[in-house]
Amino acid sequence: MMTHDKEMTLIEHLEELRQRLTYAIVGLLIGSGVGLVFVDVLLHLLLRPLGGIKLTTLTVLEPFLVKMKVAFLFGIGVSMPWIVYQMFAFIAPALTDHERRRVVPIALLAGVLFACGVVFAYVFVLPISTHWLISQAGSQFNVLITANAYITYILFFLAIVGGTFETPLLILSLAMLGIVSPRTLRKEWRIAYMIAAGIAVLGTPDWSPVTMILVFIPMALLYEFSLILCRIFVRPAAPQPAHTPGM
Repeated sequence: MMTHDKEMTLIEHLEELRQRLTYAIVGLLIGSGVGLVFVDVLLHLLLRPLGGIKLTTLTVLEPFLVKMKVAFLFGIGVSMPWIVYQMFAFIAPALTDHERRRVVPIALLAGVLFACGVVFAYVFVLPISTHWLISQAGSQFNVLITANAYITYILFFLAIVGGTFETPLLILSLAMLGIVSPRTLRKEWRIAYMIAAGIAVLGTPDWSPVTMILVFIPMALLYEFSLILCRIFVRPAAPQPAHTPGM
């Protein structure tokens, strides 16, 4: 007997998608609103990698737009578990009861991983990268940094590193869908490490060897962590019964 979830029509699926998107957007807006309340504190933290250099604004709207960007990234970070939960809740009818019970832990893990990526980039990568880039001006250039350009650079970099820290969940999703197996992931670790090295080269703004190494090391560790997640969340395939000739 089919369950009610499996009898949903296309219109009902579209309505469910609309509802989940609405919940996700509302969560993002609430998180961004909280970010606006604490935007001055957030800006103070984001300006630290500059080492005291004063930013310049060129238009009347620029200070407001900068604050909105900061609040929006903060909203994405704090609402990440809620957004991931809505994604899994939409596909829940296609999951087993055992898989549904894992939705909340995975959603919380998504938020933790993104936060770890942002903190790692802010503490270890951004200070080195920013100082190195500014030092390239030497005596030939007068460094004049606009607020919008700097905040765009730093928020983009934090978002990219935070997103790469979600790699274990991407690999876990592929394993849960049966696209890849934990055994294959372990066997092809060299290819995974090469991909991580490529991302480290392309994803760093200064292309400094030190920055690349700082990005590569956590990505390699995240790959190993994804293998641990696969062992926890992915059930091994049941062995096929032996075929007896003549039966």
